[in-house]
Amino acid sequence: MKLLWLLILCPILSFGQCILSDQITANPAPVGGLYLPGTVVTFTYTISSYQGLSVNWMHGIAINAGLGWTAVTPVGTPTNNSGNGTWLWVNSVTSSATGITVSRPGWFYDSRIGGPPGPLDGNPGNNYGDGLTGPWTFRWRATVVGCPPGQDGATLSLIIENYADGETGSWINYDCQSDPSESFQAILDCCQPFVTGQILHN
Repeated sequence: MKLLWLLILCPILSFGQCILSDQITANPAPVGGLYLPGTVVTFTYTISSYQGLSVNWMHGIAINAGLGWTAVTPVGTPTNNSGNGTWLWVNSVTSSATGITVSRPGWFYDSRIGGPPGPLDGNPGNNYGDGLTGPWTFRWRATVVGCPPGQDGATLSLIIENYADGETGSWINYDCQSDPSESFQAILDCCQPFVTGQILHN
């Protein structure tokens, strides 16, 4: 059970960030900011420092991949800090408390805490998240679109949205909603190098 102790000294609303330190890496990294069509990229997103304002627990991330990416799929299993549940790769999640729906694929925490009693039910939207502190590491894979339909110079954008259980779980509190999304940018290079055979001079 979550307990929230408040000492109210004056009627001032205060919002801050829950994610204090995070980082995204891509393997392989773009060369000169460019990817060739069909490149398969593994992304790693790490939240290394987290403060759960107003008892907000880390609940999930959603991947907002631009049109230049296809086949966004999970890799491995994220760090499970509390041990109260498991991280699930889902295509959408709806909070049982706030009604907020996130209709993008990503990792969300399904827990026995804050939800229906008994075994895990596969619904991250009706329970609490994975605790008040990090770190967490999330991985997924995405493929650069071919040419066509991709066009040379097209933007390969990818935005990682983060959610506390006060937004998308069974807790109600929006103190973590000011956490900025992390972003990754690259450009599609459809002009692959032209390789000729050996030229002999007489």
